Amino acid sequence: MKFFITGSDTDVGKSFVTASLLRAFLEQGAKAVALKPVQTGYAEKSRIPDEISRIPSQSLEPDFKEYIKAGQNTYFKATCYTFAYPASPHFSAELEGKKIKARGILDFIEQNLAQITLIEGAGGILVPLNEKESFLDIAKELNAPVILVCKNCLGAINHALLNLEILRQNSIKLAALVLNFHDENDAICLSNQQFLEKKFPCPIITLKNYKNNENYSNSAKDFRAFVSKFLDKK
Repeated sequence: MKFFITGSDTDVGKSFVTASLLRAFLEQGAKAVALKPVQTGYAEKSRIPDEISRIPSQSLEPDFKEYIKAGQNTYFKATCYTFAYPASPHFSAELEGKKIKARGILDFIEQNLAQITLIEGAGGILVPLNEKESFLDIAKELNAPVILVCKNCLGAINHALLNLEILRQNSIKLAALVLNFHDENDAICLSNQQFLEKKFPCPIITLKNYKNNENYSNSAKDFRAFVSKFLDKK
């Protein structure tokens, strides 16, 4: 089974959610892998063009390295496109004189399928891959349930509903809404959760800021019920 993980914005915690989900599936005995087909803000130093070689080194750490911490053995198959500049994939590729093709991403995913395959996008569902294709094309072609990650803060309701409308218009199934950076003591967080529970036809999972979560074992606990539901179907 495949899941496509996307976000309502950048830096909402997609990689954190993907790694936590991976850990949860692995803990329950599933043969699971996580893939990040397009990674910007990362490249081997020898591949970084001179004009963007001054990017701070910390920005060159790949998101998919988190999958290793969660239990994935290696990440050499985790991605098929990497670019040095941390920006929208189409722009990062353009800076290096390259072009991303949706077909290439889909072929890569097909070649690396497991019992459970988690596919993490870059940015949001409408982020462009090139002048004509976006991650929406990937999600539609995969025909996989989407897990939408939102940062639970002021503005989350609007961001979440806009994404829900895009998914509905394209007949894409939503498996879960994840409200990341949730704070049980924050009135806005609680209000967002209560409102969205009435609007979303799927489970809503809240994640807080975790301590002592280096291997994602703590955050994985919040996905146990979700994971069990899908494994029971198989």
